[in-house]
Order: sequence, then structure tokens, then C-alpha cells
Amino acid sequence: MRALKLLAAFAGLLLLLIAAALLTDWRFLRGTVERIASDKLGRPVMLDEFRMQLRPVTRIHLQGLKVDNLPQFRPQRMVEAEAVDIHVRLLPLLKRAIVLDLLSIDGGQVHLARNDKLDNWTLPKSEDSGPPPDIVLRTLAFNRLAITYDDSVLDVAGKLRADSEAPPPSGPAYGMKLQFDGKYREGVFGGVARAGSILTLRDSGTPFPFSIDAQAGRTRIRAEGQVGDIFGDAQVDLALDASGPTLSTLYPYIDLPLPATPPYRLKGQLRRTATTFDLVGMQGTIGSTDISGDAHYEMRAHKPLLRARLKSRVLDMKDLGPLIGVGDDSEHDAKKNARASDGRVLPDAEFELERLNAIDADVTLDAGDVRVRGPWAFDDFSSRLVLQDGVLKLAPLNFGYAGGKLRADITMDARQPVIRADARIAIQRARLNRLFPDVELMKKSEGTLGADVKLKTTGNSVRAMLAHAGGSLGLAVTGGEISNLLVEAIGLDAGQALGFLIGGDEATRLRCAVATFDVKQGLATAQAFVVDTDDTRIDGSGTIDLRTEKLNLRLEPQPKDKSILAARSPINIVGTFAKPDFEIDKASLLARAGAAVALAFINPLAALIPLVETGPGSDADCKGLLSTLRDASRNADAPAGRGGQR
Repeated sequence: MRALKLLAAFAGLLLLLIAAALLTDWRFLRGTVERIASDKLGRPVMLDEFRMQLRPVTRIHLQGLKVDNLPQFRPQRMVEAEAVDIHVRLLPLLKRAIVLDLLSIDGGQVHLARNDKLDNWTLPKSEDSGPPPDIVLRTLAFNRLAITYDDSVLDVAGKLRADSEAPPPSGPAYGMKLQFDGKYREGVFGGVARAGSILTLRDSGTPFPFSIDAQAGRTRIRAEGQVGDIFGDAQVDLALDASGPTLSTLYPYIDLPLPATPPYRLKGQLRRTATTFDLVGMQGTIGSTDISGDAHYEMRAHKPLLRARLKSRVLDMKDLGPLIGVGDDSEHDAKKNARASDGRVLPDAEFELERLNAIDADVTLDAGDVRVRGPWAFDDFSSRLVLQDGVLKLAPLNFGYAGGKLRADITMDARQPVIRADARIAIQRARLNRLFPDVELMKKSEGTLGADVKLKTTGNSVRAMLAHAGGSLGLAVTGGEISNLLVEAIGLDAGQALGFLIGGDEATRLRCAVATFDVKQGLATAQAFVVDTDDTRIDGSGTIDLRTEKLNLRLEPQPKDKSILAARSPINIVGTFAKPDFEIDKASLLARAGAAVALAFINPLAALIPLVETGPGSDADCKGLLSTLRDASRNADAPAGRGGQR
């Protein structure tokens, strides 16, 4: 009986203690909490008030929270908050896990800073050698919270202010406004974001509405949709609208080293799951080129991976220029002015080795039509770019070209300070009458051109690569016809040219046209250079200097028929790539003119004798010449590939 009374008394006392624990607000623990928190954080912690409701999900309320900064940083307080509410689950604490159902901060200021020696948010190591507890934060709520961040290592400084706001009467249930601004290196950024009043951080089944309108320089990003589990998989589903002067400025704001481009605007649906991002249904423009398709970005331990499948209805080639160092029309920087002043046209902007080694990529681009300045006859376009571990391959790079096909396989190895490059370019069945669409006399020409180019080189720009290039270049034209007026004009045969002008231009059979160049250290030297028709044989010689961009070629026409009023004289092609010049060999021309003048004193009709062409030219060995250019002549006769029909 006595034992029962003792047991009842003990049970009553236990219930009394439990009731007291549940009913008291534990404000007397304020000093104890301050001491424990100061010890754990390694800096003084002060509270104006502490209250707690002990439950399975215990609610803690802090009033007037102050946390001092480290002595090396300013201001004095690292954290100040008018009120902090914490909801923590008790049972997980037994397993060294901290599960916070809610962390709410009202009227707070947080100052985060880092220099080259330390930061102010890393906690001191605990004497307890055990692993740190797992911390799970499920929901986060802000109101009148200001956060500053100053990082001298990354050269970035910024401010963020979070405020609650009344949800709109319709549309997404926004309840929080986030305003931010700052600077990164020399650039400034800022913007506004909106989100649900309470951010659901761990419950992926309850995403919250989110929108952002941010600007960095002339780059602007707008997005709206839903975000969930931002401390976990950070699931994202947003309608994205991005625009700016060049895609390259996004790096390193985001870890995606995109190439330099003209001004762009892109729209699409951005989705993230775990470590992958997908931009689907992309539509937009880069320069004057339309672009559409899908892109996939995967964050990986060693380096990210970008995959994209892109299409364009009309591709403007000038929009690809910045990829190889050719600036767009809007650029007026000092480097471009310097390049213009030296009279050279080959692009000299260096490829960025850091970017070529910062990402792996697999990108395809197909275009139905190609626009290009100058006398180029490009039709359509397709290419696949593969970048893996610093080695970039364009294989293939295809153009529809003059009714035929141009294919290039290019490899650039950027794993060392100076890029090594290997290029092979082939032209198959390009039609002569479409090679130079602006030249009227070429429109009456028939025949197909084949070419084969093999080059190996080193350099970090297109100009440097061509200046060090070694290899070969071959061109061959088989069969067809060419304008007789064009041939006679090249040969300075005024008599026959006048006849064609009066009676109408006729075509002459083109027996063959062959040109081979040996390239060493950027100097291309003609090995064989012959254009042979039934009427005239034209022999060529000379060099093309890729180092200085200078031309030094000589064309010597050898007629096969007789003609009067022929001032046959070699033609020199000189000057530079930017300003080529065609010069008649003055010595040869003056010799004929001098003889004509001298004979005129004897008999006026005798003055025509030096201008009479007796036709010493002979047929070229076309079969032998073409046999030395097997690849080029095979390309001239190859079946038409993509782009062959228009």
C-alpha cells in the first residue's frame, strides 16, 4: 500500500514537471543560451529576450538578437535581428540531426565578408571530434531583412533586401520581394525578384512561385515560374527571356563559357533537376540570325558539359565572325582600330584558352540558307562542334557552295599554351557560273571546281595560325566551257574581244584548270598553275604570303590562234588581301608599243605588225596535271552532296 502511494506520488510529480515544462516559456534560460551560443559561434551573442514552447515541434522565439563580428571585419555586429522564430523537431536531436521546420527572420541585418585570409561565417572547430550534425532547413521566411556581402577575393560586393508584400489579387501568389544590387569586378548588376511569402526549401512537392528581372551592364535576364527544394535538388521550371550584347559576358556570372557573339535575345523554358539544366523550345536571334532548338547543361565534378541541337532558317555569316576573332560592325574598340590601320584583314583576336578548357561541349547547328557578304556562293550550312578536355573538333563543317559542297574537318588542341591546329578542307563540284555571281562574264561559264586543302599549324589566332601554316593547296576544274570574251580580255586581245562584243560572246571549251600551292611557314608557292582552253593557255606562277597578307602572282597568256590588235602581256596580281591590284607587265607592253611606233615612221600599216599574234600557245598536258591532283580532281567530279541542288 505504501509502495503504491510512493508510485502515485512519483507519477504525479512527473506529470507536474511535464506540465510545467509545457506551460512555462523558459525565459530564464536566456543567459544560458547566450553563453552556449557564444561558445559555439566563437564570438559574443546577446539576446534581449528568449522564449520557448516545448513540444514535439518546439517553438523558439528570440527577441533583439545580436551577434558580434570578428575583430578583422566591420561593422561591429555581424547579425542583428528584431525577431527570430525557430521551429525545431525534438526526436531527430537524439540522432544528432537538426530538423528545422521553420526559420523566420523579421527586421534583420546580416553582414558577410571575406578577404584573402579568412571569412566571417566559418565557425571555429569544436573540441568534439565527432562528425557535425546534419541540418535540414525546410522553410525560410524573411521580412525587412538586409544582407550585405563583400568579397575581396572574387572582387564582388552586393546588397540584398527582402520584404514581405501583400499577394496580388490574381496571378502567382507572391508574398516576398527581393531587391539586390552590387558590383562584380568592373561591372555592376541589380534587379528585383519575387517569391512566395515562405520559401519551401526541402519539400520538392510544394514549389513556390518565383520571378526575377536582373540586369548586369547591357545583359538582362527575366524569368518567371516555379522553384522548389532550393537547398536540395533546387528544382526549377521557369520561362526564360535573356538578352545582351554578347553571350560571352554571361561567364563567369554563370559557369558556362559561351563564345563571343553579336547582340542576342533568347527565350525558352528553363528546367532544372538535380545537376542538369534544360532549355527547351528555345527561340530567338543572335545578331540577324534566327536560332531555335534545345540545350542541355550538366554540372559535373571535373567540368560541365553542354549539349545543344540548334537550327536556323537564315544564318548570317557575319554573326559567326566573332567566333574566330572578327568583330561585328558595332565594335569600335582600340584593337579593331589598330587592326584596320595596319591594312590587314585576317582576324587576330586570340582564342581564350581558359574557356576552351573550362567546359566540354557537343553542339550541332543546321541552317537552311546562308547570307554572306562579298562574292561568296554559300547555300546552306551544317556543323557539329565537339569540345572535350581542351580539344575542339569541327567535324564536319559543311556548306552548300556554288551548287556543290564545301566540307572542312578542323581540330584545335588547346591543352598547351599555344594551340595546335589541323585542317582539311574539300570543295566538291562547285559550279563555275555560281562561284562569282556578281561577275557577268562568269555566268556563261560551265564546269565544276574541286579543291583539297591540308594544313597543320600553331597559334592562338587565325592570323597567327595562317602565318605558321604548312601543307598543300590544290584546285582543279574539269570539263565545261568559259566565256571567250573573258579569256581574250585576260590576254589583252582587243581584236578578238571586239569581235565578240559586236557578234556576241561565245563559249570556248575549258580543257582544264589546275593550281597547286606548297605552303611552308605561311608562304604559299605555286607549283603548277595552268588554265587551258581551246583558244588560250594561261600559265601562272608566284606566291601568296599569309604572314604579311601580300600577293605576288603572275599570269602569262599564250594564245593558240592568230589575231591582230593583240597586246599580249603578262598580268601581275600584287598588293594585299585588303587591296589587291592587277598590273600589266609594262616592260613587255612597252616593247610591243615601241616596235609599233618605230614601224609607224616607215609605214603606218606596219605599226600593226607587233600587235599581230601568231598563236604560239600549245595545249597543256591536262591529263598529267590532273593526275598530280587526285583529291582535288576527284572532288571536281564527285557526285553533288548537300547543297548541290537549289
